[in-house]
Amino acid sequence: MNFKLLKFRFLTIVFAPFQLLYSQQKLSSIADKQSLLTNVQWESLFPNRAGLASGHPQGYSTDFFSYNNFIQARNEMADYWVKIRKKQGVYGELITITKKSSQVVYNYSQVDPSWYANTTAETVINVDFADFVNTSNTLNNTRELGAFLANISKETTGGWQTPVGGGSLGDYAKWGLYFVHELGYNTTNSAGAYSQASTEYPANPTKGYYGRGPIQLSWNYNYGQFSKFLYNDKNVLLDNPDLVQQDGVLAFKSAIWFWMMPQWPKPSCHQVMHDLWVPSIGEYAMNKMYLKGFAHTNNIINGGLECRGSSSAAFTVKVVLRSDLYKYYLGILGLNPNQIAAEDSGQYTTTCFQDASNAMQDYQSANVLATKGFDLESFSYGPNPVQENLKIKYKKTIDQINVYGLDGKEIQKLRVQKANFELDCSKFEKGVYLLQVISEGESAIFRIIKN
Repeated sequence: MNFKLLKFRFLTIVFAPFQLLYSQQKLSSIADKQSLLTNVQWESLFPNRAGLASGHPQGYSTDFFSYNNFIQARNEMADYWVKIRKKQGVYGELITITKKSSQVVYNYSQVDPSWYANTTAETVINVDFADFVNTSNTLNNTRELGAFLANISKETTGGWQTPVGGGSLGDYAKWGLYFVHELGYNTTNSAGAYSQASTEYPANPTKGYYGRGPIQLSWNYNYGQFSKFLYNDKNVLLDNPDLVQQDGVLAFKSAIWFWMMPQWPKPSCHQVMHDLWVPSIGEYAMNKMYLKGFAHTNNIINGGLECRGSSSAAFTVKVVLRSDLYKYYLGILGLNPNQIAAEDSGQYTTTCFQDASNAMQDYQSANVLATKGFDLESFSYGPNPVQENLKIKYKKTIDQINVYGLDGKEIQKLRVQKANFELDCSKFEKGVYLLQVISEGESAIFRIIKN
């Protein structure tokens, strides 16, 4: 898993401001979501995980990737709330972490004094880690869980045979979570591995930052960021990266952190699995980037190697494996054949590489479109593009509608108090607008085109 957070790089993508309020009910409901995946299923899905059998090649003799470790990691990570503050055209972004149980707040990234002094209005992105496989949309929760399992299974596989789910001895479906850390490296031979010059997260020259854990956390800047997030101290894991391969709960936390945290300009895996990201019109040359679904998690995790038009066959074969694992897990989690087939039809795709002219690209923006709790499946609007009236319909009362230009300027603010509403767009100039719909404290942002 290779990526780099481009710190303080500002991109001209606008997020209409909205605020997510933490509720204790949300945190307490985490346990209810365990039913999506039971201990019995875990045992069946990962029968060869590290430490279950004697003679493990990396020396594990206890159940490192146990179901209990996964659930504990998820429950403890649900305590974290992230607030990302940006200002249009102003260098830098201020990210704060809140631990909800204690209300301890600390900076994850800092900005120059000039950022505070600038009077440009802020835009805010909120990330609630309690939303991991735990939103109001049961189908998307299942899709997200299937995607998470597919990727951690692929990253740690000890398998060697296809078809996935075929039942052979080396069936990839039975060998997920087998390796804890990257092959070829260990504590004694890795000094300097995966180290890159970084003022913010300097590598310890005696340590190696090779892949560890379910999603194979790699590189010093990633260990530093995760350490800062979890402990408010970047040096804990910069100086002790082996902790991720020594503590099963911490290993799962590293995977959940990566999965949930937007890595600008990348969206997060969570966001793409809940359809909370769309590309801007004309932003990408490859059509693949305008499709939705599982393929984006592949692009986020290891797109530079597996998902480019120039990717070699040795890497693009892994795209197929991830896709096959994803669809296999969806079946185990209860989706029917038609639902699974829909993952590769219409606007959705499970593969980030088709051929040299049809592959994914590096992300240019991380445009988050909805908050937790907003039921996108129960919302409709059209026609889009629109000339006169835009018909808007939701299952709940719409409290307010805000319209923004792509420059962040507020065009219109309307109090609605209706479930059905027609927005008069006749006086809008031709172009692209962001439509924020607010209902019962939840909100979503939709892109509309005025012809």
